[in-house]
Amino acid sequence: MAGPALIVASVVLAERGFVFARLLTNQHPDILSFWLPRSCLMGRSLAAGHVPLWNPFEMAGTPFAADPQSGWLYLPWMLTSWLFPCGDGLRAFIVLQPVLAGLGLYWFLRMEDLHRPAATAGGLALGMAIAASNVGISLPFAGTLAWTPFVLVGASGYLRSSRWSRKLAWLALGALAWGQVASAHMSHGLVMCTGLLVAYLAARSAREVRAGRASVRRETVEGLLFLAALPLANLALFIPRFALIDRSSLRGGYAALGGTLARAAGTEDRPLPTRGIWSGWPFQLASTPGAYVGATMLLCVPAAVRARGRRYLAAAFAISGLVAYLLTLNLFVSAGWFRAAVLRVPFGDVYLHNPGRLRYLALLVAPALGAIGLQGFLDRLPSPREALWWLGAGAGLFLVLPLALGAHPQRFVVFLAGAVASAPVLWRLFRGRRWAALALPLVLAADLMGGALWSSAYNGGTVFLGLEGHDHPALGPQPLRWPNVSLARYLDPPPIARYLQARGEDGGRYLAWIQPTVDFNKGYLFTQDPKDWPALLLGRAVLFRLNDVLGYSPIQLPRYWSYIRATNPLPVFYNASILASPTLTNVRLLGIRYLIVPVGFPLPEGLSAQVVATGGGYDLYEVGGWEPRASVVPSWEDVGSGVRALRAVLAPGFDPALRAVVEANPGIRPVAGATPGTAEYHEVEPEDVRIIATAGAPSLVVVRNAWDTGWSATVDGRPAPLLRADYFLQAVPIPAGTHEVRLTYADPTIGRGLLASALVWLVLVASFAAAAALERRRGSAEPGRPERPGAAGSPIGPSRLDERARPLIGPARSRPDAGARPR
Repeated sequence: MAGPALIVASVVLAERGFVFARLLTNQHPDILSFWLPRSCLMGRSLAAGHVPLWNPFEMAGTPFAADPQSGWLYLPWMLTSWLFPCGDGLRAFIVLQPVLAGLGLYWFLRMEDLHRPAATAGGLALGMAIAASNVGISLPFAGTLAWTPFVLVGASGYLRSSRWSRKLAWLALGALAWGQVASAHMSHGLVMCTGLLVAYLAARSAREVRAGRASVRRETVEGLLFLAALPLANLALFIPRFALIDRSSLRGGYAALGGTLARAAGTEDRPLPTRGIWSGWPFQLASTPGAYVGATMLLCVPAAVRARGRRYLAAAFAISGLVAYLLTLNLFVSAGWFRAAVLRVPFGDVYLHNPGRLRYLALLVAPALGAIGLQGFLDRLPSPREALWWLGAGAGLFLVLPLALGAHPQRFVVFLAGAVASAPVLWRLFRGRRWAALALPLVLAADLMGGALWSSAYNGGTVFLGLEGHDHPALGPQPLRWPNVSLARYLDPPPIARYLQARGEDGGRYLAWIQPTVDFNKGYLFTQDPKDWPALLLGRAVLFRLNDVLGYSPIQLPRYWSYIRATNPLPVFYNASILASPTLTNVRLLGIRYLIVPVGFPLPEGLSAQVVATGGGYDLYEVGGWEPRASVVPSWEDVGSGVRALRAVLAPGFDPALRAVVEANPGIRPVAGATPGTAEYHEVEPEDVRIIATAGAPSLVVVRNAWDTGWSATVDGRPAPLLRADYFLQAVPIPAGTHEVRLTYADPTIGRGLLASALVWLVLVASFAAAAALERRRGSAEPGRPERPGAAGSPIGPSRLDERARPLIGPARSRPDAGARPR
């Protein structure tokens, strides 16, 4: 347990600010604005025994569980959100991911017969690279790196097992872990994981065929079976997520956001970069502060090709890393033929949206190659001249070359110190001293901890390596500084929030309007300083169960997405939401009752309001002429299409309080001269809304919540049509009188996905039981290829080895189903 314990202890020490202090960070803009609200919403819902299908607190309401980044079915996310209070679950999750990454790589390397020192070094380098950099708070990519090693563990066990019962057990582990990668990041993260997995399966199978232990046909069939099981076992994730993407702002991809309606309104956006990133980014693995993987690991990377019995493993990681590297460069990203080919592939534009994300794979590839190179030294001790050759190659690649190209020398101080500290230990290792192999992970831990301590104490500006260049400004992972956001303060409702909470769910929505930030195309994404907290921006509505008009998410309902962009004079980034110049039409259409404005700033032109609360440098205004969440409208117009509806609500003079715009016949006729009725709005749950409406004539109950296919309506207990009103809202026709209108939201794709996955897992469990029973009946394993033998040789004492071809440390423990063939 010493190796895993060292990994866990090092990560905990590196992230001690999250572990021992109730702190979070706003160093990454998504932590407070995106992940904290979602963690708290998930935790509250699970604690109440409720599946959070709908989020009513942002963007006039939006689907939640089906959102690829909601965390639904992401097991560590759901567990930490449920077990810990709001905010503490996110702290635990941030620390858990690098721990899982380090332990996962350790386990995989042990499965591949690397000895404990080498496996510990690899896991330690990966875990600490995440824990000491802002990769640790880039939660989708930290999750990708955390679960990809477990996918490889499942594949390794699957390929080396000769009994089908064990193969199926390992396949189940691989499928579970692959699903967690999909939950963490269903685009770049899943592609990186799957690409590395395919490379590993191909390299391992080629090795077995070449050694004569298996046929090409058998290896191909078994590999395809493993790959096919991964998506089938995770249909519970993919069915609802792809269904939501198809009806979201991303249904046309990043290259055609918003689809037909957006183009008709002139709001189409194409945020696809045409250039790659600077080619020297791999040098950042040796740079501090940041995602530093350690001098010992980097010095041993070139020696991975020397590990004779593990060259297949080195090839899998090296080829995957090389492909990821090339796909970040202008060589491909800027090539017209390549871009055209990628855009013809389903979801290919996701890669072009941010090709630099493929850099994260290097954080897994480099530690794995370093561990393989170290294992090659343990298996076959080099001569002094050979050792200098291999270690010199590592130093030249990661130290001499970047410095020669003009990198800042101070960024390599820790690497140089680590190399100096590890040199005498490596020398003793090469001279046959057993203790040196056991001491090397401790030296590496001290080296990595130096980089981590520098990261946590760093108070300077952006860290540059010095090779980025003007044409390639993309930065490497920045240091993870000491967390500086007090959860107690952040989660304490400011005066304006307390005022809104006292008004209840029917109190109306609020809109923050802060100049000059309101003109920024990413909205209020970077307005996260403590002085901005009282404005209740960026998910704080979710924390305090308030109702915000705005939001921040890459997945938005297309009608809401198009309306926000059509009513704004300036372009709005693909995942932002903002109203730069709110009008009375905006106020009434969206159910805005309150404006939050900095003290002393004038109101938006054309609006009248009075101050009802003040706090933290902001005034809360109640807007004159506001409309409630549900109103009874006696007049409407059937325009027949979404494009016409959008044009109608954007037309000058449109008044949502007096007239509605629908796209289908409501089945009733308006009465001339009728006056608006009244409605009382109540949310039993986010997915269950009840309205008591009174109308003097046949009318429409316009509900100022976003329309989505999951909503259905009843009037007095009988099914009623739920219409699209005012382009993106809801409306229910009612006759004259007083009626109970009930709106319920259900997402059948959640149930279908769970059922489909349950059937697949049932088949898997039944197959496992049948295979185990058959094997017990036969009394022996089914015929199959033997496992690859472990490292040969015997343990040695502290004296120098006479034969350098013998290993320094004995073989890994043999497994019961191993059919090891003696050399």
